[in-house]
Amino acid sequence: MKVCIVSLNLATYFDPAPRAKYGGAEVQAAFVARALKDQGLDVSLVVANLPADVRIPYPTENAFQSNDGLPVLRFFHPRMTGIYDALARADADVYYQRNAGMITGLVARFARKYGRTFIYGAGSDTDFSFRSVLIDGWRDRTMFMYGLRRAHGVVVQNNAQLKAANGSLRAPVTAISNGVLPVERVSTNGDGPILWAGGLRPVKRPDRFIELARRFPEREFVMVGGSTTTEVAYATETEQKARAVPNLRLTGWLPNSDVIREISRASVVVNTSVVEGFPNVYLEAWNYGVPVVSFNDVDGLLANGGLGALCSDLDDMEKKLRALIDNPAAMHSAGERACDVVAERFSPSVLGPKYVRFLEEVLVADRERESDRMLPSEASTSPDYQPAED
Repeated sequence: MKVCIVSLNLATYFDPAPRAKYGGAEVQAAFVARALKDQGLDVSLVVANLPADVRIPYPTENAFQSNDGLPVLRFFHPRMTGIYDALARADADVYYQRNAGMITGLVARFARKYGRTFIYGAGSDTDFSFRSVLIDGWRDRTMFMYGLRRAHGVVVQNNAQLKAANGSLRAPVTAISNGVLPVERVSTNGDGPILWAGGLRPVKRPDRFIELARRFPEREFVMVGGSTTTEVAYATETEQKARAVPNLRLTGWLPNSDVIREISRASVVVNTSVVEGFPNVYLEAWNYGVPVVSFNDVDGLLANGGLGALCSDLDDMEKKLRALIDNPAAMHSAGERACDVVAERFSPSVLGPKYVRFLEEVLVADRERESDRMLPSEASTSPDYQPAED
């Protein structure tokens, strides 16, 4: 089975000095590629803006360079045509695309038209509602919903997404959590900084973390991340507020290896988002035995699993964070449990077979449906896709 991972910003993940921004979607796309390759599958990538000097450990097709083409028209060419051509060059049996965006519609259209199988990977709990999905613009939102409803299969991250997807989609849906590459067990750094990581966007509510830092002047706080391509004014204002807090260090965007290094040094990771799917920062923290304190739980791991603390509001977060850092034994115990959970539930060796089983099931079912729809003579003469000429 040949599988193509479609993630336009993924090249930046492999860049030791990123020239663009990437997020959790790219981290997990890289994880899925690794997990599938470890299971013996033939894995390739479709990306955009591929730098000539970045080494990627998979065959990779570059769809387009963002600055090519004329304003407005470049959406159609070279972007849409470039994506179609890159998908064709990848020549996969299954195309896996993660996170809501207009690209979902394009991959779904390609797969339906040329007899390939399309799997969508959900990124947020809001993905299954047209009104709530985290996409700016009616055009891109419509293209996403078109693609979502034409996916041959859907992979969700948690039980809340599973319920939402089963309630709105006809395609087969399975829950496979995000994953992380386990590291050697390390001791929890109880005196380390308190860390927050993400894009400086209103939905992430970094202002709560800034206020939290003000309430713990004796502790070092670290904010990892920066502005995205949208909501720049909000990010600029947030950066100004962060720099005004003496015990808060703002790193800006960092290469993935540096983000992991910051997390490994932390005593606690804090999440303040309005809504999440399965944050990568949780997994990276637990991988290094770092407890998580958050307003968002994932399948009860905070409320019931003892891997940190689930909070109702900022005052509650202050209280639970203080209780954790004032009790080194409790922090160490949470870290030990976190390392065990990562190895048991979130490693490539555990999640890779789940992906393979689901992809095989959907691929077989899709081909059986196609066979039933086509007459024998039609099946033998079905035209292959030809890339568009520039």
